Amino acid sequence: MRLNYLLMKEKKIEARKSKISGSGLFAKQDIKAGESICNMNGELMDLDLMIHKVDNDLEEGSDPLGIDDKMYMDLDEPYRCCNHSCFPNAFLRGKNELVAIKDISKDEEITFDYSTTMDDQIPREEQWTMKCKCKSPNCRKVVDQFKFLPRSVQKYYLDNKFAPDFILRNFKNI
Repeated sequence: MRLNYLLMKEKKIEARKSKISGSGLFAKQDIKAGESICNMNGELMDLDLMIHKVDNDLEEGSDPLGIDDKMYMDLDEPYRCCNHSCFPNAFLRGKNELVAIKDISKDEEITFDYSTTMDDQIPREEQWTMKCKCKSPNCRKVVDQFKFLPRSVQKYYLDNKFAPDFILRNFKNI
């Protein structure tokens, strides 16, 4: 029932089967570059709670959204359906506002680069990574921490402010 309410509330997006992975977010109308798509909402949690949930199979490793240093959001449906792409058409502004990077056509899948929300200050062997399934021509093959992106990709996101505030703040001297 809650999922149906959230989907009805969102005028611009809907969850559907994705060619990338599982379910994805799709545009219910044309969305212009720079336009706000939605606020990705959910329960706030700190790093320790997020690690506990993932380690105890209460949460998929790809579900928590990094929104600040050591702060995460356990995304509600349908927002957790938003898939990763190495060549995304959206980005996160502020903490959780999904914004179009380019014009998005009705029925197009909406994606963002998960790496732009990842700056975990934990030992490397404990950092979450994921094999990428985006199939974009410039696919990096792995979703990893922002600090491990190619310098040119970091610069693109930072110069255009296509990343959440904490990433822009933490990497302002690149």
